[in-house]
Amino acid sequence: MSKATPNPRVLPDATGTRSSAARVGTASMLGTFIEFYDFTCYGFLVVYMAPLFFPTGDRATGILTSLGVYGVGYLARPLGALFFGRLGDRRGRRSALLVTVIGMGGATTAMGLLPTYGTAGVAAPVLLVLVRMVQGFCAGGEIGGAATLVSESDGGRRRGRFQALIPLGSSLGVAVAPAVVGVLVTVLGTQGMAHWGWRVPLLLSAAMTLAVVVYRVRLEDSPEFRSLAAADAVERSPVLAALRGHWRMIAVAAVLNLVVTMVLGVLVNYMSIYLLTVLDVPAIRVYWLSAVCLFLGASGFLVGGWWTDRFGRRSAMLLGYGGSAALVFPLLYGMRAVATGGAWALVGAGALYVPALAFSYAAAPAMYVTLTQAFPTRVRYTSASFAYNAGAVAGGGLTPYLAAQLTRSAGPRAAGWLVIAAAVTGVTVMSVLTSRSPRSAIPGRSIDGDAISNRITDTNN
Repeated sequence: MSKATPNPRVLPDATGTRSSAARVGTASMLGTFIEFYDFTCYGFLVVYMAPLFFPTGDRATGILTSLGVYGVGYLARPLGALFFGRLGDRRGRRSALLVTVIGMGGATTAMGLLPTYGTAGVAAPVLLVLVRMVQGFCAGGEIGGAATLVSESDGGRRRGRFQALIPLGSSLGVAVAPAVVGVLVTVLGTQGMAHWGWRVPLLLSAAMTLAVVVYRVRLEDSPEFRSLAAADAVERSPVLAALRGHWRMIAVAAVLNLVVTMVLGVLVNYMSIYLLTVLDVPAIRVYWLSAVCLFLGASGFLVGGWWTDRFGRRSAMLLGYGGSAALVFPLLYGMRAVATGGAWALVGAGALYVPALAFSYAAAPAMYVTLTQAFPTRVRYTSASFAYNAGAVAGGGLTPYLAAQLTRSAGPRAAGWLVIAAAVTGVTVMSVLTSRSPRSAIPGRSIDGDAISNRITDTNN
């Protein structure tokens, strides 16, 4: 292992306190809020942006093209994960996380200022793709870095509960995005949104980003990284060290996140497209149903974090994915009532949607604990970020597109099979992983990342 000069601004401190962990958890929650608000806004604005950037005679084709651009943002994530992972493992988690949130917010703000096809011609969709790539590149270093910073600041006492704050932030971002769009549709109407109102939710990201930066800049780096830097033990080439020494565990963690993001890709990202384009539900109903149900379902993260600390990661996965798989088809059938029913139809759909979301969310903290604790400190940011985003490319980036294609070719509820397949895969992988992990990997105890990676390596040789 090569060594780099320690950062002179950091001091050795190997112990995390509950108050510092809470501050770090809050900062991480705010950052993932920005990330998923930004990404989700595009998903809810696709119906307005598609004809402006990809004018075609077929509405479905324009939407599919716009969803393809949605996936482009995910394709840039693994590259961002390697870039920011290297920065975070060499210069500190705090520095990398400041850059990621500025980059994400800046890219989203720029998207709100882009010219349309009618103004700039082919340059408009090209610029949209480029901005989405920058947005995805910066987002590639956010969640893995946030999870790393939280895991290194909590001292292992309430690991699941503190990690739950990260997906809680993402869920709130996903919930606020349709609420903002819903308010604007109510005030401006469909014509106003199509003309200029679609820009407002994107431009709001600038103010949100500024607030998060002000909060994050006051944080210290993690105790574990400060100790590593003080001991002059920072890895000089974390990307090579991670990919050469821990590629098997990175692959396992990537599959786990593929599962998480595929389930959420259907239940969150594709659901609005399904309601708007397949069932022709009025847009205002879709936005408010999504906002309320996503907000209420977010409680699943907190339950999942507590469950992970109390009963372990495998049982949290079984609880989460078993519940979401059982509810996905009743949910897709029940959503048809929203198209023709009144207020009670919305309540009935929400009665299915909220628990389906809560169950799928409950499995996320277990994945985050596994993601961060499976790798040693010196390459944790790089390994966790790359594993998370490699899984997110397929799970989050391609799922809405795959779900739309399945719906087009096999019927309006075919997308539910993606959730079933993902749930079975997640439970299977987590069961194998936890059965092979060393005893130190149980919740509440310190986890030796090298030991877990070596165990995975041994079992595959």
